[in-house]
Amino acid sequence: MLTLLDTTKVLRAAGEPTRLRLLALCALREWSVTELAASLGQSEPRVSRHLKVLCEAGLLVRARRGSWVCYSTVTDGEVASLLTAVLARIDTADAVRRRDVQRAAASARELRPASPRSSRLGRALSAFIRDGAPDARAARLLLVEPTHLELADAAAALARGVTIVAARTEAREALRAHCERRGIDADLAVRVGAASTWDAAIIDACAARDGAAVESMLRELHARLAPAAPVWLVIPYEFLESARGNVVAHPITELRGRLAAAGFDTEKLKPLDEETHVLVAFARRRAAAESAA
Repeated sequence: MLTLLDTTKVLRAAGEPTRLRLLALCALREWSVTELAASLGQSEPRVSRHLKVLCEAGLLVRARRGSWVCYSTVTDGEVASLLTAVLARIDTADAVRRRDVQRAAASARELRPASPRSSRLGRALSAFIRDGAPDARAARLLLVEPTHLELADAAAALARGVTIVAARTEAREALRAHCERRGIDADLAVRVGAASTWDAAIIDACAARDGAAVESMLRELHARLAPAAPVWLVIPYEFLESARGNVVAHPITELRGRLAAAGFDTEKLKPLDEETHVLVAFARRRAAAESAA
């Protein structure tokens, strides 16, 4: 149990607005100082001072990841239990919290492209895909730029043949190692083959530059999929929060519209808020004649 003095120290450190925002972010995943500063719109020296206070209070831990120094919340002990109880009372739909997460995620994509890894979000995505999967396995499935290793497992369960596209060498090597460990027979490629066609596809847009890049990817994929082919799309919320005049489109409505514009009929949508806020959609490729109409 914590003493009154220790509890006061922890609460005093956490009870400052900027530091509480930092704790809410670091409870989701590791972030660098640069990413946290971009999220809060504050200078790196100022954010570093706040991080030092939180580390000294035992609320955050530092870890070196290559050339990066990253921060995350403590996970064991009485301080972790107290912090978990405090953060659990913050509304996940809070506008400031959501904006902080969006900015930090955008900064992370720009500064250090995500390497594929296992995660809570990956497991939730895999469960969504498997729950809505057709009874018959596809002959050929395309998996595009997965940042979650569990998507490779889901792809192998859905199809007899899997092609995984990953532009970065380190991402391909991580995926290759995962497939070897799991006994997954998959082809690894740098880009989508111009003459290739597939019976199903999984697109992970979490590492894409922006929403426009995702729309371009969907349009290109439409021409290379069989009619009625199932498609799963994972896309960050911030790519979908847009305003047209005085009307702010809801992300779910926006995603349905963008999939329809690219020639896909949406059958199921689900928001997931594990480490970052994403939407995952299950859709089917519309026939060419229907798309033209």
